[in-house]
Amino acid sequence: MKIGYYFLALLPACIDASNFKPRSSAGYLSPSTKHSTNKLDVDITSSDLTTPSSFTDEYNSSKVLSYRGGEGGSTNVDIPKTNELVGAAFFTVLQVLLTKVFRENKINFPAMLGCTILVFTTLVLAEVVAPGLGDSWFELLTPGSNLLTKWLPVMFVPGLAMLPLAPSIGSPIDVIKALSVVVLGFGFTMSTTAFLVLGLRSAQGLVEEKVVEPPPAPPKWGKQVVATEAPPPPSKPFTKETYNFLLGGTVLTGAISMAATLKNNEYATPIRTLFMFCGTVFTYVFGARLPSGFTKVVHPLVTSTAGTLLLTRLDALVTGSSFEDVLRTYKAGSLSPTKTGAGDLLLFLLGPAVGCLAIPMYSRKKIMADNLLVVVAAMLCSAVGGLFGTAWYVRLLSVGSSALVRLSLLPRNVTTALAIVITNVLGGDIAIAASVVVLTGIFGATVGRGVLDMLKIDDPVSRGLGMGAAGQGLGVAAMMPEKDAFPFAAINMVLTAVCATALVSVPAVKDALISIVSAGTD
Repeated sequence: MKIGYYFLALLPACIDASNFKPRSSAGYLSPSTKHSTNKLDVDITSSDLTTPSSFTDEYNSSKVLSYRGGEGGSTNVDIPKTNELVGAAFFTVLQVLLTKVFRENKINFPAMLGCTILVFTTLVLAEVVAPGLGDSWFELLTPGSNLLTKWLPVMFVPGLAMLPLAPSIGSPIDVIKALSVVVLGFGFTMSTTAFLVLGLRSAQGLVEEKVVEPPPAPPKWGKQVVATEAPPPPSKPFTKETYNFLLGGTVLTGAISMAATLKNNEYATPIRTLFMFCGTVFTYVFGARLPSGFTKVVHPLVTSTAGTLLLTRLDALVTGSSFEDVLRTYKAGSLSPTKTGAGDLLLFLLGPAVGCLAIPMYSRKKIMADNLLVVVAAMLCSAVGGLFGTAWYVRLLSVGSSALVRLSLLPRNVTTALAIVITNVLGGDIAIAASVVVLTGIFGATVGRGVLDMLKIDDPVSRGLGMGAAGQGLGVAAMMPEKDAFPFAAINMVLTAVCATALVSVPAVKDALISIVSAGTD
């Protein structure tokens, strides 16, 4: 039933993700930042990690614009600087080369994940062989990583925008069952991971008792209370100049595209691709610049998806085409200049952006090394438990009308970038997978910390790793007020996604998951 998809797509607008605030750019802790693991004295500065699920999945947070290096003559901070473009080009070229090498050698492993592992391993080995070299390369690559992760949420739009063409989940009961995967799956993954870590740390004697500070004494009569100034409102994540430029580009290319289509011009498809690309990016910037009260409820990713579908409908009405036919050109499944759609270009850029996960992983290498046992345990628990636990759940409840639907639900706790990769490997539908991932992230950001409090999990390491296991980028962003827990949430979000993707790339694991979910389906 198609209505089930529209329900999934619009549900985020009904959820108050009160802990989420958009962040316009990404930064990372300097790899030389010192962390005291005994007292958990982690210094989160203005260059905190932003995860690619921020607006997702995704990588997301609430701080003002921040860039590393680069000089530019324009006052528009959204214009990429030279060092950002060079870094982004490096990840793009590496992604293309690895894709070619993997295909020629018939390596059944996602090239984008291979890029992540290769860059991270290279940085670590360089630092070991020549101390300071890995950190220097890290600094060089960070601006490019910032640029790609800043725009990463836009690259998830194709998955959601193709929802109207996705296969039906089934009856309304099947839709409810699919939603139960979001709610119960989040609680299962977060609680099992958090309690596992808490048990390991308790056995190691590392869990400190929570000290409850007494409330401040009321002011004495006659004592003047100095009023503090209200903090300034958060900066808009994108400038007005960027907004106006994209608006003008969308209107201009849209008019040219529709005229070319009506005249059956041979360049109608490439021009439409340019129009829809500008439109997708513009609607994302538009959604991100809306009042914070609105963006707390409706994620800019949802706004961009809705805007893209509206532009598609407008194009169909003006040109006399069907909505479905125009939408099919948005993601044609080809990178040929005469056939590619805007969605194809955005999904291509997703590869280099996933490669950028190596940068936040490297920035946390000290924390990972100092807490290796619990970090690895949390990663395995969330990745293995998430995949196989979900597989058995959807089988026992007979969720969905086909194996394709069930397979699309498996990467529910994996950040959107790699959830798309996992779905492609398993043979699911990325529109369904992206919807479930976005819903899980928003639900986690809304209730995650409250659930941890209810379970009386006070240890910051356990809280962080638990949220990172289940909440993706939005859940991680919700942990930012807890400076001791936030780094661990960011670490486990990345490692869970990498581990889950690596697992499904193993033929035996892939076949086992497909076998579990396929039972009882046509």
